[in-house]
Amino acid sequence: MRSGGWEPGTTVGQYLLMTPLAQGGMAEIWLARQSGPKGFERLVVIKRMIDALESDPEHVDMFITEARLAAQLNHPHVIQVFDLGEDGSSLYLVMEYLDGENLSVVRRLGVKHQLPMLDHHAVRLIAWASDGLHYAHTRVGVDGRPLGIVHRDISPQNLFATFDGGLKVLDFGVAKLASQNTMSGKLKGKLGYMSPEQARGEQVDARSDLFAMGIVLFEQLTRTRLFPGVEDTQVLGAIAHGTLPRPTERRADLDPTLEVIIMKAMASRREDRFQSAREMQDALEAWLQKNGFVVTTSDIADYLRTLFARRIHDRRQLIEAAMRAEMTPSSVEKVQRLARTATTSAITSKSKAGTAPAKEKRSLLGLVLGFVLGMTAIAGVTVYALVSREPAAPKNVPVVVVKPPEAAPPVLVISSVPPGASITIDGKSSGTAPVTVQGLSAGDHLLEATLEGHQPASRTVPLPKPGERLMIELALTPTRVAPPVEPRDPKHQVVRPKPMGKLTLKTTPWTSVFLSGKKLGDTPLVDFPIPVGTYVLKLSNPDTGLNTSIEVEIKSGQTTAKKLKF
Repeated sequence: MRSGGWEPGTTVGQYLLMTPLAQGGMAEIWLARQSGPKGFERLVVIKRMIDALESDPEHVDMFITEARLAAQLNHPHVIQVFDLGEDGSSLYLVMEYLDGENLSVVRRLGVKHQLPMLDHHAVRLIAWASDGLHYAHTRVGVDGRPLGIVHRDISPQNLFATFDGGLKVLDFGVAKLASQNTMSGKLKGKLGYMSPEQARGEQVDARSDLFAMGIVLFEQLTRTRLFPGVEDTQVLGAIAHGTLPRPTERRADLDPTLEVIIMKAMASRREDRFQSAREMQDALEAWLQKNGFVVTTSDIADYLRTLFARRIHDRRQLIEAAMRAEMTPSSVEKVQRLARTATTSAITSKSKAGTAPAKEKRSLLGLVLGFVLGMTAIAGVTVYALVSREPAAPKNVPVVVVKPPEAAPPVLVISSVPPGASITIDGKSSGTAPVTVQGLSAGDHLLEATLEGHQPASRTVPLPKPGERLMIELALTPTRVAPPVEPRDPKHQVVRPKPMGKLTLKTTPWTSVFLSGKKLGDTPLVDFPIPVGTYVLKLSNPDTGLNTSIEVEIKSGQTTAKKLKF
């Protein structure tokens, strides 16, 4: 596949190009590998301006503006940009590789499979997004002056949930700085998420982004588009006149407090909205705290891994093939064939459901390539007029039909936390975890794990395709055994205190420690009092993406000490 002189297997700067992923209205996206001394390597994503725009000063300025902004943004909930480079006349950005899906895909697939995201999970993700947005809004330059950043393109496509349970705000390609003036008559952003003042072409501030964030929260919680099936120009009219539906019109059971938060964010007058992203985040955090919801990255990750189990397996197979390849002509063809296979299967399944609208057909190839690696949103689609534009699909992409060899049977690898649980599949015993199973029939299968002293765990999973390998982990929670009740003299009620022990836990790097969803604190924990028993603790570090579990036994009057290095 040739793309303006860039070829898989060639080197740009210090990056080895592996395969193109998608193309949008402004840029094309490549998967690349960065290598360094002593075996250092990592996957990165390169965003390259398309050839047709290299001579357009306005688009070049937008691309450079994104690079200038990105260089000054470093936050857990904002995508990290590592480098701005130039290859001949081509400008490119080097960004972190994200493994996940944007919130638009999460919402639609959750509804399709009758597994919608829980309300408190959606609220947690939007609270994180608000945190990242507040960071961008309040960022100051090297001279100490506020940059006055306004994103102007907040939408579900630019809010990215990662499979390790995180959230990233993407694509500052149409962001505005305080020092810039908006060009009259040009709209930048997605029409369905514009604030009234943005749609009118007026000067915007941070509160415009909060209006868009309110629409995203509306759609995540009601599980519908704000105006499903309505033309973008009509959406703009409804937004301009303040004729917006209330969330409870779509979901009567929605918490009224959440409706108040959404309607405040979507207020027509910016003076009536939240006055900062931090204020909106605080409202969402207060709702979570009031209702006793403690949502961790592990909780989000568990949901996403269940919803996207097959997709995660497919893309990791592609990544592994790309990482192993030395980018010889044959290895390049192998990686491209894997991508084309995903594309072909998606088109086939689409045709079985009926003829797709012309708009969907035009963008299908680019979208599928993006879905394979979860990077569609980063390609970015910018709107400059009162029409919505889809990414242009690459033309004349060859599809190689290869008769596959007889595939090996699918393999299911089942493990448990803690290990040693008894595993049953569809009610039939399959041994003790970890266990490897072959020969299952096609379709969904119910996996169950049981272990003495623990509550059973179960999950329904789709069987992998022939020749593929799927790994499933079932986590069991210790059963709390009530102490025996001693006979008491009615006249002398004696309340015996629960026997206690202590926990000392040190980890490298540091981790947050959770027990049954409640945070105990950050390591090191020293002589932390805990009732006697056996517990599973969840450990997480948002800086490194670490999420794991350990089992500890607390004994009466003793200190259980653990020192772990991850």
